[in-house]
Parts: sequence; structure tokens; C-alpha cells
Amino acid sequence: MAEKNPWLDVDKQGRSLHIGQFLTFIIIRLGNALKSNVTRRYLADFGLSVPEWRLLAMTMRFEPVRFSELVAKSGMDKGQASRTLQMLTKRGWVASRAAARTAGRASARASEGATPVILTVTPKGRKLYRTVLPVAQRNQARLLRLMTREERRVLHGIVKKLFAAIGHSDPLA
Repeated sequence: MAEKNPWLDVDKQGRSLHIGQFLTFIIIRLGNALKSNVTRRYLADFGLSVPEWRLLAMTMRFEPVRFSELVAKSGMDKGQASRTLQMLTKRGWVASRAAARTAGRASARASEGATPVILTVTPKGRKLYRTVLPVAQRNQARLLRLMTREERRVLHGIVKKLFAAIGHSDPLA
């Protein structure tokens, strides 16, 4: 007998749902399980944590990038991103520098207090990235290929729709 889908007949109030059926709860559990059972396993071979890999890869993709922009794009907590950046810098994978001030921007920033930090990937970080990326890509492809093309198309549309519903830009771009 097929398992009953608790999402098929949800009313506007969601009265029939318990915590284990909340979409947010299930997606967080799935994300954590994927991170633990897939991502951490291959990153351990390279001596990288998940936050380190995420920040290194995001810096590589958007460099030169302001730290504040990277935090927003990565979805990481600012404190965790700052600690992770310290480790990446200490290990020689990412370089940071204060943004150059221009006359107009300097006066605007004086009221904000902080000088933006610009991040770039070092040659050592680039070498690590080029080594890890094919492994990460293979693992991600393996997960995606568990679904049919149609399931992937539908899932992509659903993810975009959910992000749009909460006011976020397309994370898949």
C-alpha cells in the first residue's frame, strides 16, 4: 500500500500537518543529511569543512567580492562566515584587503563605520579549488541523476518558485 501524502489535501490553515510534515522541517533535515552523508565525506579527503568549501567556491565564483556580498550570496551567518574566512586566510587560500576609498564613498562610509573587505582566491586556493571541484561536481551529478530529467525539471521549478515566494533571487543562477 502506498504511503499517504500529507501535502495533497492541505487547507489554508494547515491544520492537518504536524511538525514532521512541515516543508521547512523536511527540507532542513534533507539538507543536513546531504551535507553529512555526501558533502562532508568528500571534503574530508581534502581537509576542508563544508563552510570552508562553500566560502572558497563562492569567492572563486564572484571574485573580487565584498565580504558582505559573499555572506548574502552564501546564506551563511555573518559570524560563521567571518570565522571561516579567518581560517581560509590563515591556510593561505583566500586573501582579503580593505576596499579602496573614493571621495564620495569615503564620506558615505564614515557614517557606516566599516570599510568593506574585498576577497580574492590565492594561487594556493585556486589549486585546491581546481582539485576539489571535479569531485564535488561528480557527487552533485550523482544526486541529480537519481531523478529523471522530468523530475529534475520539476524540482528546479519548485525551488525557484519557493525562493521567489520568500523574496530571494534565483539561487540556481
